[in-house]
Amino acid sequence: MMMKLERYYFPVMLVLALAFGGCPGKKKPKAPDTPNDPQKEETQGILPEGKHYTVPDLDLKMIWIPSGKFVMGSPKSEPGHRYEEEDLHQVIISRGFWIGQFEVTQTQFETITGGNPSTFKDPQMPVHKVNWEDAMEFCETLTDRENSMNRMPDKWGFNLPTEAQWEYACRADTTTVFNFGNGAEELPQYGWFSDNSDGSPKTIGTKKPNPWGIHDLHGNVGEWCFDWYGKAYPDDGSVDPITKKGSAFKIFRGGTYTDISDRCRAAYRNRATPDTSNSWIGFRVVLMRKYFD
Repeated sequence: MMMKLERYYFPVMLVLALAFGGCPGKKKPKAPDTPNDPQKEETQGILPEGKHYTVPDLDLKMIWIPSGKFVMGSPKSEPGHRYEEEDLHQVIISRGFWIGQFEVTQTQFETITGGNPSTFKDPQMPVHKVNWEDAMEFCETLTDRENSMNRMPDKWGFNLPTEAQWEYACRADTTTVFNFGNGAEELPQYGWFSDNSDGSPKTIGTKKPNPWGIHDLHGNVGEWCFDWYGKAYPDDGSVDPITKKGSAFKIFRGGTYTDISDRCRAAYRNRATPDTSNSWIGFRVVLMRKYFD
């Protein structure tokens, strides 16, 4: 069965990759360079010039992701593909942004909010049992703190990633099922999921990172995104797409420690109401120039 799926997977991805300027299996992903990006220029003199930034007094490590384009979604031949929910389409990310190298930890969350709602207590585990509003409150409070200390560029702030930003950073210039390849047999090296988690989240950063140095994108806790859920991707030209309210659900991505491998794919989408809080959803943050409310 797997051989039959692979027989159709690679021709589809080859055609798409050639159309959008790449070739799966031939192009070796590399960490993004600090680009000549107008958004990066706005941070000069306030944030560091390189690829890495650590938020002071919080040990929140961020990685710079440059603007670019990628193929979002999955081919119909991909194991676990969810029909129109994952239709392949090109997306342009017109603005560079910083993204958390790790999921937000319980220590970081408690430092900013004064509380820790997590079921499984450990300072270096990802915070969980946080709803979408809790995650956004963390971002807003952290932004206010950094602004008060003159450490925030004008019109910039912490936020939850859009769904497109999340998948762009997860894929890291790859076109495969996972950001390390197509085979789920390698997943235990990169993520915590139902086969190896023993039913609980784990300490951040203990598995291999993706090609851009970001950890825990396949499993551990699911990660809230800014967007509302839409069964089909937004029809807006796919430049910095954001799904606005059209349902009762918010998106979360990345799969969880309770999920099978298919649900940890780079393209897999999940949803929950904004007031949902449970032990398998947390979040990571982006630092970006705000262009939406």
